[in-house]
Amino acid sequence: MSYKDEADGNKIKHFNPNDNFHLKIRNLSQYRVDVYWDDGMYGNLVGTMNVGDDDLQVNTFLNHGFFVTRHGTKDILYEEGEEEQERIRLIASHPNQILEIALDVGPSNDPCRDRFTMCPTEAKKGSCLTAPGWMIVHCCESCQSDLNSRELIDVNKRCSREHLNVTEPIWKPGDLNKLFEHWATDPSFAPYEPKVWSSPDPQKYGGADGPWIVTFDNFITDLEVADVIHGGHISGFERSTDQGAVAKNTGEQEKVVSKTRTSSNAWCRGECERLPGVKSLTAKIERFTQVPHRHFESYQILDYEPNQFYRSHHDSARRDLTMSGPRIMTFFLYLSDVEEGGETRFTSLNISVKPKKGRALIWPSVTDDDPGYWDDRTYHEAKAVIKGKKYAANHWIHLYDFVTPNEWGCTGGFA
Repeated sequence: MSYKDEADGNKIKHFNPNDNFHLKIRNLSQYRVDVYWDDGMYGNLVGTMNVGDDDLQVNTFLNHGFFVTRHGTKDILYEEGEEEQERIRLIASHPNQILEIALDVGPSNDPCRDRFTMCPTEAKKGSCLTAPGWMIVHCCESCQSDLNSRELIDVNKRCSREHLNVTEPIWKPGDLNKLFEHWATDPSFAPYEPKVWSSPDPQKYGGADGPWIVTFDNFITDLEVADVIHGGHISGFERSTDQGAVAKNTGEQEKVVSKTRTSSNAWCRGECERLPGVKSLTAKIERFTQVPHRHFESYQILDYEPNQFYRSHHDSARRDLTMSGPRIMTFFLYLSDVEEGGETRFTSLNISVKPKKGRALIWPSVTDDDPGYWDDRTYHEAKAVIKGKKYAANHWIHLYDFVTPNEWGCTGGFA
């Protein structure tokens, strides 16, 4: 096939249509964008482009298509100025082609659009009912008959405690202390080798004077360790992200590559959650905390290489008024020994806990007298790994049911 080579004075050149070739994508828009190869499903990320970036070089094939979203979301960009907005679709036609994302593109004026070509198929499979939040935001048109999604795309109508029947907190004032006192004093926990690092009453419970910080050194079995790590690889480790801006209309939250955390992480969902060791570990945490797993976020599985770290941070907001409420407690699980570094350090308490395979580290993020309000003493950091590799996992536990709001797209995570 022949083409005009724009990069070489529009000379006529030839190429084999069965061979791969290079082209460039140029971002002229006012948005930081993500470019996806359109695989007919959800798209594969090719690259991220800031406003004014150099062209993105892509290796592709004839007639491959690409779509473009606002960075960190799947909010697809459309061509402006048309009566019926058309989504941007960039088509590869020849080598050295320059595909431009135009200046006047933007999100759709209609929030109830199908973002993917597979939306009608997913709706026919029943996904509108099994994953309502994701489908309302990503496949709004296709879910209208099942869910009245054109109305529920509005986060204020979709996400209320009354609508989802999420009204009962798991902790009342005093319950936090009761739980940790139980761990510190009940001899039935002795096989798990509990240690109190900090407590409100050091003379009675041991440790330094401060919030509860407890470890169980013999908490995680070898099978559970192996399955959680395996589940992380099934789910796929990616560079850790922070939470960005929230779209006011849909509740969709941008993912932003973290500057304070350099590890990789994977979220244990689907096949990962069904692994025997993962299921037994979750059941054990339910039994220890006396909190149903519907209050748990999915395991966040962490992979720290040498020189990777997480700077000082808190696991909750000062007063979290979201549907699931604050993270009341962190169950942090060490899945490997680390030769040097990688400690969890509580920055205002001068307490450092060394990684040890099988150890669980637990602390509250809220106060005993007001479980809806943060305890600002539990700021902590992951010290850099100096030698070796650190595998770990978080189980964050919420004051209210987390699973139901998450299923309905009320926790920000859609991308």
